[in-house]
Amino acid sequence: MDDSKDDRTSNNTETPANREKTRAVRFIGSFNHSLDTKGRLVIPQNFREKLGDTFCVAPSFDFKSVAIYPTEKWEERNETYEKLGKLNPALNRYLEQFYALSYDEQTCDAQGRVLLPVNIRQKILREERDMEITGANDHVRVAALSTSGDAWKNFNDELPQLLELIAALETQKE
Repeated sequence: MDDSKDDRTSNNTETPANREKTRAVRFIGSFNHSLDTKGRLVIPQNFREKLGDTFCVAPSFDFKSVAIYPTEKWEERNETYEKLGKLNPALNRYLEQFYALSYDEQTCDAQGRVLLPVNIRQKILREERDMEITGANDHVRVAALSTSGDAWKNFNDELPQLLELIAALETQKE
């Protein structure tokens, strides 16, 4: 008797463990930590678990913070950039700087710290020590605490317009 069919059936059965495997990884929440003297930053445990054993440290899209991507999401971002075309000079300038400040195969040490490379600390975080670590859906965002207050103020100022935009998008969806 061939048991392989039974194995496939049992593996396709929806269980809490199977749902967990197919659920999208989302980073949510906010934490404050300081860089130590060597430039290491504690990554909160729930973020570490979702990042996996190795991950990528890169600038955020707007170069105002550091983004830490699970390797799979990093590869998706690279594929998106590759599809945009290599003949666009503005895109090429952007990508040159983006990749110059990107570091793949990063890991956390036994204490859950990641060493943020000097170049990204100097250019993006401006050598500040106090950081806000936030979930940004598909990646972890690290920003200097001094600038995160500005971002919050800007968000509050823009909130009425953002809510109107969201309402318009919801209306279009229907």
